[in-house]
Amino acid sequence: MGERESWLGIDYGSKRIGLAHADEVRVPVPLAAAVDGNEDSRLDYIEKVIREKRVSELVLGYPARPDGSAGEMAKVVEGFRDRLVERCPLPVHLIDERMSSQDAGQHWNMKKARRKRKTGQLDSAAATLILREFLDSLGPLPSELLLEPDPHNCDDSRNA
Repeated sequence: MGERESWLGIDYGSKRIGLAHADEVRVPVPLAAAVDGNEDSRLDYIEKVIREKRVSELVLGYPARPDGSAGEMAKVVEGFRDRLVERCPLPVHLIDERMSSQDAGQHWNMKKARRKRKTGQLDSAAATLILREFLDSLGPLPSELLLEPDPHNCDDSRNA
């Protein structure tokens, strides 16, 4: 296998930025969200995560309008993307996120979700869904990552 693959899923928000990570096995895992007071601090945190996880590509939720066009929030996300790439020059995949936060919220008790909103857990759950959608679009795992059953490791004595 070539270079190690590692993706960081990002759900951008003006106050909280949800994060999720996946390596070459393609199982997205939510990470602690970037919730510091200003965007520069949040970008510092994201840059640290990118280094620690050795991220090779970014997957950013893109808030398209219902008709698919770019609205005001999409332009804000594009600006964030540009600032992030300035710090960390990595490929960025934009993934339509129109349903990710709603889908993440459906898995939570909404009263609990409101209480936990400030922690960024819901944002990172949305980032996980964004990353999952991207990873699913890549197709099947490379064959070297698939486990093949070992016919010599079966214990048939229990079935006799």
